[in-house]
Amino acid sequence: MELTYNGIHYTKVGQGPHLCFLHGFCEDQSIWEPVIALLQENHTCIAIDLPGFGKSKHTRFKSLPEVAVQVNQLLTHGNNSNCIVFGHSMGGYLVAEYIHQFAEQINGAAFIHSTCRADSDEKKEKRAKTIDFIAKNGSSLFFPIFIEELVTEQNFEALKTKLFALASATPDQSIIDGHAAMMNREDRLSSVSQFNKPILFLKGEKDKHYGPFDTSFEAAQCQLAQINEIKNVAHLSMFEDSAACAAAIKGFLAFAKNLKL
Repeated sequence: MELTYNGIHYTKVGQGPHLCFLHGFCEDQSIWEPVIALLQENHTCIAIDLPGFGKSKHTRFKSLPEVAVQVNQLLTHGNNSNCIVFGHSMGGYLVAEYIHQFAEQINGAAFIHSTCRADSDEKKEKRAKTIDFIAKNGSSLFFPIFIEELVTEQNFEALKTKLFALASATPDQSIIDGHAAMMNREDRLSSVSQFNKPILFLKGEKDKHYGPFDTSFEAAQCQLAQINEIKNVAHLSMFEDSAACAAAIKGFLAFAKNLKL
C-alpha cells in the first residue's frame, strides 16, 4: 500500500510487529524491497522516502533533527509507533537522531552499514567540496564516482545500471541538502549508548565507508547490542545479498523478542 503524509511518501505492507525502514543518501525506499519481501509475512513493514528523495523529492531535507521529527509525526499519524527502526547509511544517522529525540517511542534500532558518530574533520571537508562542486557543475559527474564503492568490485558490473538509475533520480538540491545535513550532524554515541533496547550493527565485510573497529567500538558502548557481518558485500547488502541481509535482520528480531523487554 502506498501512502503520503505531509508530502512524504511511504509504503506499508505485511502483518505483525511494526518495522520502519529508512534509506540512505541518493536512494529511496525501494532499496528495502528485496528484504521486505522476505520479512512481510510476519511483520508490518513501513518504508519511507525521506524528504528530497524518491517520491518525496518535492520536499526538502533540511537537517537530521528536523527530519527525525517528520518521521516521528508520520509514524504517530499512522499508528506505527513502538516499532523497530532500521536505517541504511544516512538513514542510520537519522536512526541515531531518532533515538536522541524519541527513544521511548521505539522498541529497537538498527544501523545497517552506518554509524551513530559524527563525521570526522576529513569527511566534513570532503562533503563541503562535494557541495561546492555540485553547486557549480551539477551532478552528472558525481554519480559515476558515488556508486563505485556501494558494492563489491565483483558485483559492480551486474548492478551498475540499477545503481546509477537509483542515484541519478536524486535532484541536485537534495544532494546538496543531504550532504549539508550529514556534514553538520551531531555525534549521538552518548544517546545511543544509553538506549536500553536492542540495537543491531550490520556491516559488510568489504564496506569501505566504515571500518570494523569503528563498528565494534560503537557496539561495545551499547547496553543490548548485536553485531553481524555479511561476507562478500560492501555498503549495500540489500542489493548484493538480500537473503543474507534479511537473515541477519531476522536473527536480530529473534534476539530482540527473546529479551522480552
